[in-house]
Amino acid sequence: MKIGHFFSSLTQIIFESWNLRATFGVTKRANSVHTIGPIPENKDWLNIIEKFYKEKSITPCFYISEISPSELDVILEEKGYDKCDPSFIMQAPCEKILKNAIPDHAWIIQSSSEIETAWIKHLIHLSEASPDKYEAYSHILSAIKPMKHFISIYAGNQIVGMGSVVVENGWGCISNIVVDKNYRRKGIAVQLVRHLTAWALTNDASHVYLQVVTENQAALHLYNKLGFQIVSEYHFRVLAGS
Repeated sequence: MKIGHFFSSLTQIIFESWNLRATFGVTKRANSVHTIGPIPENKDWLNIIEKFYKEKSITPCFYISEISPSELDVILEEKGYDKCDPSFIMQAPCEKILKNAIPDHAWIIQSSSEIETAWIKHLIHLSEASPDKYEAYSHILSAIKPMKHFISIYAGNQIVGMGSVVVENGWGCISNIVVDKNYRRKGIAVQLVRHLTAWALTNDASHVYLQVVTENQAALHLYNKLGFQIVSEYHFRVLAGS
């Protein structure tokens, strides 16, 4: 399974085998060091990385996965980096999800293959994020190059759920699943995943995957019920007190 990094950062600097990413300080993934490959040979690597982020007023952050250097986690902990947002990557065959996700035609669904200003603003609102994050979200979502699909679920004239999917090399990456806090536990998330998976299947994806924070037990229960299985995990290391 090859996980794609579809959400392009505004600034990406290659530092030996690592990738330093920065996008207005919004989301850890788009503002972290992607640590594939060995620790840099430059003995001053940590100071160089910290300077890069501090010059951008971004807290230094490292994305740590199972393919990161095994000793990196301990090194960063000793240097005052806190572990946060441990998460799972889960995957499932499209056909299995569609078999488990029962259609519910009570909701109105609108979709688009191009990102729109209104969609981003609704996503920020439902996510309870700050409106000043619009520029960052706009860049991240507009920069996606593979086939993509954005959907909104309505209750009357009100958007109550949103989600997106990107397809590349036979895999669909589901993300941005968010449901209005007043409409949760009504099956909206199931319909979001179902419709995104169906679109992925019709666009040559045999499997889909998504990422979920390990503490989100409600989401984990839902995804397990739909047929997703954990295939890997990751977390971040963020410099404390920055």
